[in-house]
Amino acid sequence: MNFDLTEDQAMLKAMVERFCAERHGGDLEKRRRQRACSGGFDRASWAALADLGLTAMPFAEADCGLGGGPVELIATAEALGAALATEPFTECLVPAADLFARASAGQRGALIGPVISGEILPTLAIIEQAGRYNLAHVETRARQGGDGWLLTGAKTAVWQGMAADQIIVSARTGGDVRSSGGIDLFALSATAQGVERRGWRAADGQLAAELVLLDAPATRLDGLGHAAIESAVHAAWLAAAAETLGVAGLLFHATLAYVKTRVQFGKPLGAFQVVQHRLSDAYVALEQARSMVYRAALAPEAERLRAIAGAKAFVSESALKIAHEAVQFHGGMGVTDELVVGHGLKRIQLLSRLFGDPDAAVQSYAKAA
Repeated sequence: MNFDLTEDQAMLKAMVERFCAERHGGDLEKRRRQRACSGGFDRASWAALADLGLTAMPFAEADCGLGGGPVELIATAEALGAALATEPFTECLVPAADLFARASAGQRGALIGPVISGEILPTLAIIEQAGRYNLAHVETRARQGGDGWLLTGAKTAVWQGMAADQIIVSARTGGDVRSSGGIDLFALSATAQGVERRGWRAADGQLAAELVLLDAPATRLDGLGHAAIESAVHAAWLAAAAETLGVAGLLFHATLAYVKTRVQFGKPLGAFQVVQHRLSDAYVALEQARSMVYRAALAPEAERLRAIAGAKAFVSESALKIAHEAVQFHGGMGVTDELVVGHGLKRIQLLSRLFGDPDAAVQSYAKAA
């Protein structure tokens, strides 16, 4: 099987790498400033992504997008991960794009256009505290009121929830609390009456939110329910696996360079056999993770959900292993914000639990099998 990128895919990845070099460039002080912004990232950089057409990449050409598929998705996400980019491509754009592509023809234009232009940042509110990672656990209720729908309930782990302009909420119009039936999706403005957002800093520094709704006015997305949520989450898992791969590669190469120059007992750390063995194991884990990401992206449609769940679980565990080794070799400084290792570890920790931890991914894999 040929794993080489096509000319267009290679150009896309190179464009993302140039963007990251210009906007981030490995400058940790700049990254700290971006995380300190309201919302946890630089909105001007998001507008620059839109100008490059990357916000259009996940959407079909019929919807004025670029028609990017799974390979384009992982190429973009891996490049962003390798630069520790703060733009919420994986946690916001990717799952929202998957949902919007499934909306009715009459709603797609209004949903997709402002996202492609960079005017609107969407995010998903699909997790509830009592449900943990069970996407069918929905206590939030929707009722018809006036000319639309009113939502009442609470959501947790709304990624970039303090920066988002539009929030896609799962709410129940019928069925029992843990039933996959009776769940609908609704779009609401983050500043609408009845919407309360409580911000908190996630492990990677972004400003996530707890969401409390009290008769908040929303628009129902026609025909989108639990199956659409699962599809969006799997799309986010694929992007998360690829971005995690990019971060893990960054940490591996930073550690490899460090042990070649850090002298202990009269010679570089890399000269010790035990260090060589541990880094060899880390390299093998990195390449196995790369294979899993490629396998998921190239899997036939009938096998893709299982392959993505497997990649999410495997890559998360492998990347955490690599990150922990990087911390060990750098010593106490490795967990601080002074080194790229600390930033990378925290980003991997978040990505490994994005819309589900490795255990949840394993359960999804078993279910798909």
